[in-house]
Amino acid sequence: MKFMLTCEEMDGLVLTDKNSLTELDSNLLYSMDIFLDPSGKSELVYDFPDETWDAVRMRETQPVKEFCNSGKMIIWSFQNTEKECEIISSNKIPASPKWLYLPSGSLLAVSASELIQCLSYPELEMETFFELETEAGWYAFWNEGTDKIMFCKKEPQNMIIQNI
Repeated sequence: MKFMLTCEEMDGLVLTDKNSLTELDSNLLYSMDIFLDPSGKSELVYDFPDETWDAVRMRETQPVKEFCNSGKMIIWSFQNTEKECEIISSNKIPASPKWLYLPSGSLLAVSASELIQCLSYPELEMETFFELETEAGWYAFWNEGTDKIMFCKKEPQNMIIQNI
């Protein structure tokens, strides 16, 4: 399936099970916001006036890293990106540290900025890149940049998950 990836500055591509959105509370969204600002360019730096941004980012992004590395979400950080991409279901993919658990089988792809905004303001309607219905279970993901993302249903071989 082809889709148009559009990410703003301090943004990214998020893959998750649609039902996992209910687990994203304000603390996780704040942590994600800080993660998406590697250089400390946003107004978030004013929340930590006496600390270096590197120290803040290291500490404050732990909740979103733990959430992602538990298999609930994958985030690829992209800035100012607009291009056509493709996601492909495959029977076999190279070894991957990216694993996603889809308990409902509903794979959701959305920009990180859109996810944060729409979950912070529930009255807004979320614009997604795509929603894909598949079998419930664990999936390995592998990518060649953003141009081509492959996924394969299988049980995790290595429980060291690196989804950020």
